[in-house]
Amino acid sequence: MAESDTAVLKQIGRNIRAERARREMTQESLAHASGVAVAQVARMERGESDTGISKYILLARALKVKPELLLQDVQ
Repeated sequence: MAESDTAVLKQIGRNIRAERARREMTQESLAHASGVAVAQVARMERGESDTGISKYILLARALKVKPELLLQDVQ
């Protein structure tokens, strides 16, 4: 994976983590609400998973935010 790809995934992960923390949710509760496995949520937050856009949309819905918010500050 290219360095720029890694930076993008890490920023998206920070955005997911920030929104989850803002709502006082655990990774487990976000996983349950979104239907995404807990391990997958953890990998996404760490920027270790280049998953399909559908998973990000599921997380955004569970967080009750627009999907573009998870892409904030991505360069």
